[in-house]
Amino acid sequence: MNTSPAEESFQEYIIHQLKMGPRAAEYSERQESFSNAVDNIVTLWTENRKNKTTWTSDFQGKASKLLRTLENKSAFQIYLSNFDVYAHRSMTDGFYRSCSMRSKIQVIVEEFVDFADLVPEEDADHLEYIDDLYKDFADDIPPIPHDKIPSWVPASHWWWRVPTRHDMSREEIEERLYDYHPEDWNPDY
Repeated sequence: MNTSPAEESFQEYIIHQLKMGPRAAEYSERQESFSNAVDNIVTLWTENRKNKTTWTSDFQGKASKLLRTLENKSAFQIYLSNFDVYAHRSMTDGFYRSCSMRSKIQVIVEEFVDFADLVPEEDADHLEYIDDLYKDFADDIPPIPHDKIPSWVPASHWWWRVPTRHDMSREEIEERLYDYHPEDWNPDY
């Protein structure tokens, strides 16, 4: 099935976002533009799956080319750094956000550009490193209830279901998720 005029317009908007990021004057604007483009790509990808449509090859080609630009690769590196922060906080409050970012990265690499083309050569195995981190700490990660996993997440995105301790009490989960103590940020406490 072909794309609708609305989907084609949304594709053009995403291309605009990927072009705007490198031109933005401020670092935060560039990063925000890139993150929004990634979110919008996943939104369109979700709609395509639901409606059994595909994006145009023109869009896929343009987005792939733009994702490979030096500026967008730089923005991807920052996105990846933020993802790392959440992945390393998976045993506490970072797992949900980490999984969301991991899934978005997976859509980008399956649909547009190989992961190795987005990162320096020494980081080419970074997704495997994070996947291993999830597996290594599966007993310590608070599980996400099935009804809290976004509906757009396909079964192949196994990381959402990696936690093995489904017997964690609500109290234990909340303790892990909200493990902040006043003395952590106030030395006079």
